[in-house]
Amino acid sequence: MRYTQSQVRGLISISVDDFKTWRKLISALAAHKGHGPTFTPGEVVALAIVAELVRDFGIRVGTIAAQLDRLFSDCHGRSWLSLESCVVLLKADEVQLTDETAAQGRLSEQTTIAVPCARIIARLQSALTDSEADTAQGYLHFPPTSLPGALERSGKRA
Repeated sequence: MRYTQSQVRGLISISVDDFKTWRKLISALAAHKGHGPTFTPGEVVALAIVAELVRDFGIRVGTIAAQLDRLFSDCHGRSWLSLESCVVLLKADEVQLTDETAAQGRLSEQTTIAVPCARIIARLQSALTDSEADTAQGYLHFPPTSLPGALERSGKRA
């Protein structure tokens, strides 16, 4: 499944202007050219991680744009299921996508911001199911009824 630009913006709650700015700064996003670019589930997770770093930690995208290309390439072909057990480690000079168990050993090397993917994926799934519930078909106002003689006219028997 692939997600459109407006779906991604809605899932991660960012403005059109912010998304345009991110596309200019992050070369992995700039590669999505054309009138209707689409994004893989892994790229949606990477975008949600970027949104969290900006919102919760006040990190400017321009400051870490060079490192984010690796994050997007690591997440690109991955499903949400395979990313649930991963952690993104943001260091001063690099970003790593690693398994949760392997991340524990890498935290003491230098100052690191660790972003677990499971919580982000749960939030994305919740946002998707909430939007599906809003568009669910309502109940019929009148129950279905059979019309007398309808089967006889069509030549079928009940």
